[in-house]
Amino acid sequence: MPDAIREDRDGVAIVTFNRPEKLNAINPDMRAVLAQAVDDLRDNPAIRVLLIKSTGRYFTAGVDIKAQRENAPVDVNNASFVDYRTNYRRPLHVLHDEMEEIEKPVVVAIQGVCLGLGVELSGSADFRLASTEARFGLPEIDIGVIAGSGGTSRFTRLCGIGWSKWLNMAGEQIDAQTAMIAGFVQAIYPPETFDDQVWAFCQRLISRPADVQGASKTAIELCYDLDRNSARRVERLTNTPLMTRDRRPLIEKVMNRNKK
Repeated sequence: MPDAIREDRDGVAIVTFNRPEKLNAINPDMRAVLAQAVDDLRDNPAIRVLLIKSTGRYFTAGVDIKAQRENAPVDVNNASFVDYRTNYRRPLHVLHDEMEEIEKPVVVAIQGVCLGLGVELSGSADFRLASTEARFGLPEIDIGVIAGSGGTSRFTRLCGIGWSKWLNMAGEQIDAQTAMIAGFVQAIYPPETFDDQVWAFCQRLISRPADVQGASKTAIELCYDLDRNSARRVERLTNTPLMTRDRRPLIEKVMNRNKK
């Protein structure tokens, strides 16, 4: 079986990490399958949602360090700082940035332990759904580096300085409930219903207007980085073309749903 499985079903592109014997440590082959799914999410209008999930007791133990070294485009020990920074950005930062930029929902279903690159990957998604058995950590400090592919920047942005120091500086882990309190996880489901609840959520996403989801994703990111008055202007600019179009079919759909 491949290390990552791709399936498209009912408007959802599903990427499943399938390397449980290696705790789903992410290697270049797995990353390539995910990158292709991200490209397809961007380019194929029939794909409305990207769902990333795993088999086994780990969502992922993080990057496969051995595979990363063997496939590194530069020799870490001999590369200049400029060359290393340039190539460091290519395999992961560009992929995570693209996940964040595409105006469609990206969902990560975290059924178990999620470490290092798994936390960084999840931080660039729009929705993080966790099993009660999930656990999160950024153990990069133990090998003498920081979590440098979003584990410092995105996790701090999502959860604040205190929680980021807890994972990054102290090397501590948090369970699913704590991750929700911190603002990293948006929903927690029991293991016995986890897959069904995740799929139901994806289907609810598809039931909403795609163009409004895209506008909302972009506006939210803009508003987060702006002062209050500028953020309100983003709302007005974004909503004006939406409000002035014919929305009667959507309104009737909602009204009929509320009558049931």
